[in-house]
Amino acid sequence: MQPRPQTEQDELARQAVGENSLFVKAVTELADTHEVVASEDIFARGGTKLVSRGTRLSGQFYDRLVAHKLLKPIEQSLSVSDALDASKLVSLMHAEARRVPSLAPLLEQPELLEQLGKHFSQLSIPGPLTLRLAVMQSDRPKLFQHAMISSVVATALGISGQLPREELQALSLASVFHDVGELCIQPAFLAPGHQMSAEERRHLYVHPITGFLMLRDFAELPKGTANAVLQHHERIDGSGYPYRLSGDAISTVSRYLAVAEVAASLIEKHGADKRIGMKFRMNKKKYDAGVVALTSRLFGSFALQPSEKLDEVYLMTHLTQLGKLFEGWAALRKTISGADLERVSVLVERVNALQMLVIEPGFDQCRIEDILAMAGDADPEICMELTTLLDELNWQFKALLSGIERDPSVRGERLPAALRAGIDGWLAHVRQFVDQ
Repeated sequence: MQPRPQTEQDELARQAVGENSLFVKAVTELADTHEVVASEDIFARGGTKLVSRGTRLSGQFYDRLVAHKLLKPIEQSLSVSDALDASKLVSLMHAEARRVPSLAPLLEQPELLEQLGKHFSQLSIPGPLTLRLAVMQSDRPKLFQHAMISSVVATALGISGQLPREELQALSLASVFHDVGELCIQPAFLAPGHQMSAEERRHLYVHPITGFLMLRDFAELPKGTANAVLQHHERIDGSGYPYRLSGDAISTVSRYLAVAEVAASLIEKHGADKRIGMKFRMNKKKYDAGVVALTSRLFGSFALQPSEKLDEVYLMTHLTQLGKLFEGWAALRKTISGADLERVSVLVERVNALQMLVIEPGFDQCRIEDILAMAGDADPEICMELTTLLDELNWQFKALLSGIERDPSVRGERLPAALRAGIDGWLAHVRQFVDQ
């Protein structure tokens, strides 16, 4: 992998890994229910011995450990009973996947199960990382379930795509660890319904770097594992994060993982229905077309579940609000002179892309009343597509706001005061839309 220029994001990620209070708290809480033992003496950087080798930890050790900067990361000095080795992970993946009915067809494929078990049986997971997984399983169960389901989907895609052995092994493990960096984020920041501040979102956007830093020095991991974790939110068109890589700068394993992680998230929320295809159709420039085609073959036969309940109030309210947003943008766009256009080109390009999200699936954002009429007909297929469209637009508008927070030049002092006020006013309406 080519060296990358160091950025503010890299520094924030290093601080997150070095700041051990969250992980120490989770480890000591885990020690109240599992046998967590010091495999060696634990020292503070100043040389003070904090815990002797062979000591079994408990929650009572938290204050002592968190009061000091440790000589080495705490996970390197601990062992946990019944550690999650590769073979146990396969069993857990099956168990978690069985909670999702639409994954049953994958689990009923003997060849797939044999391949998955074979590849994981050949892997060695370093002890410090098994402790990270134990903490994730105990402290962040939804995150752990997502990791397991992502790994099932990713491995199925890798087998279907006939990835070489080492790349398939890297994909399997990278999918397990792709969100391990979120262990450095306060759980309250990720709680459902919590509106993240700009500072909190900064921590979310560096979690791929944080995960990479946790994995990069383990020689036991297949080549490319840590890099795939780093790149799993990068997108082919350069719209991803943390480094806005594009095209061939994104590795093959990372491309598989990006598609698998998105598909797994949709499967967990809705089951394997047509939302998967629509999600990738609306973002065809962002994901590897070959991997998306493999996904379609795996899940393309699934139909909208008859029992699916669609929130028509949500649909009508958000479609109306969306129409007002685009109308407001059209009015604002007319006020931008040629001289100012280059200064706000990033914003214009992002909004144009959002408008294309509506147009490309076959809807006309300029005739929102027609979309409302289709929603009013309550056809389940159309309502599902519209709901998926709104979910995607909501996410993309949030990304737009976050991008402007990171690069506020589009509202800088170089712009006329009236235009700045107009942009600020329109962005306020965007925030109302995503916060509904």
